[in-house]
Amino acid sequence: MRLASLVLLSSVAAFASVSGALAADLPMAKAAPADYVRVCSVHGAGFFYIPGSDLCLKLGGYVRAEYLYAQPKWSVPGNGRSADATGFLARGRLEVDARSSSEWGTIRAYFRFELTRQSGAYRALGVPAGSVTDSSLDKAFIQFAGFTAGVAQSFFDFYANDLNYGGSLGSDDGQTQLLAYSATFGSGFSATISLEDRNQRNVGTSYYNAAGERLPDVVGNLLLDQEWGSAQLSGAVHQLNSSTIYGTDTFGSRVDTTYGFAVQGGVKVKLPMLAAGDYMWLQAAYTDGALSYIGINGDQVIGPMVGVATDGAIVNGDIKKTQGWNALAAMLHYWTPNIRQSVFGGYSKVNYSGAVTSTYGISDFNTWTVGSNLIWSPVSAMDIGVEVLYTKLDPSGRTLVYDNGTTALYKSSEDQWQARLRFQRDF
Repeated sequence: MRLASLVLLSSVAAFASVSGALAADLPMAKAAPADYVRVCSVHGAGFFYIPGSDLCLKLGGYVRAEYLYAQPKWSVPGNGRSADATGFLARGRLEVDARSSSEWGTIRAYFRFELTRQSGAYRALGVPAGSVTDSSLDKAFIQFAGFTAGVAQSFFDFYANDLNYGGSLGSDDGQTQLLAYSATFGSGFSATISLEDRNQRNVGTSYYNAAGERLPDVVGNLLLDQEWGSAQLSGAVHQLNSSTIYGTDTFGSRVDTTYGFAVQGGVKVKLPMLAAGDYMWLQAAYTDGALSYIGINGDQVIGPMVGVATDGAIVNGDIKKTQGWNALAAMLHYWTPNIRQSVFGGYSKVNYSGAVTSTYGISDFNTWTVGSNLIWSPVSAMDIGVEVLYTKLDPSGRTLVYDNGTTALYKSSEDQWQARLRFQRDF
């Protein structure tokens, strides 16, 4: 019995030895190490590493549904019944922020894309009835070693309609094409010089027969960012050149050119003594020949009342520039951590020279905009808000207007009420 057991054990050992030798001769495929998505905290919350790279990515955006009531006014031609009083809007926004560290500092590529569908009072009078879908590349820029290149917010802008849903309180030209350089000096102080698309800033080009862009707008700012808030001083130079030929010289023709400018100062002050998250904006701007820098981006229209806006007008072979100024105030207050309210107001004044007024029959005007919105956040990153907005257009003196193109009336001012209801979910 003992002999049989020894024989069996010897056989098993020999088989195991042969099997091990055969297994050693077979090719072994090793599993690739798993490359999991990892949090990238070096660039802030929400970033993650793209697997297999040192690039950090953050995705975001929102979905918005909004409803508008705009007090209907007379239209030309026609009357108030030809204008939509209500409107519907839906918008989806996608943001992609890619960053990586280098010996030059952080390298950033960012874009923001929007799709909007709107109808009714959101659309200009005269556009065919029904809904329309618009897409826009809202932002797309690269930041590297202090440079910003692409489509971004103008470096002139500061408040930029931060708290109001509708209306325009001051300079807010949306996004513009630019090439800028920013220098940081420490203690929250920085300075920027920027070349920006002039054509996007032109207002009322027909009055001075605007020629093609020869020089971009030159914009600069000084920014101070502190624990108490921030302050900014901005300036811009804007070229007005005309394609109209006046007289002759050695070369056979002369094209008129002049330069406008704008300056702006603003401050944003945090108010934690009232409630966590509270803050207030104050801002004022002045322009000579560059109205968009005070938030006047075209004719101001309420029903039959029109405030004609142009950066300048040709009188006796020269471009006479338009002056204007703007001031605004806005405040945000948290009644509770989930309920907040904004109140805001702005005033803009446009002045023409006597030569322009007498030649073209256009007059000075001013606009008032005041409003408030109340926003409830039932859960994090979701808002339900309602806003009421009042706007008044007041020309200098009484203006002749027409009801349905036949009845002449003189009016001294026109105003309008608007109300908006907004649902928004950020992600």
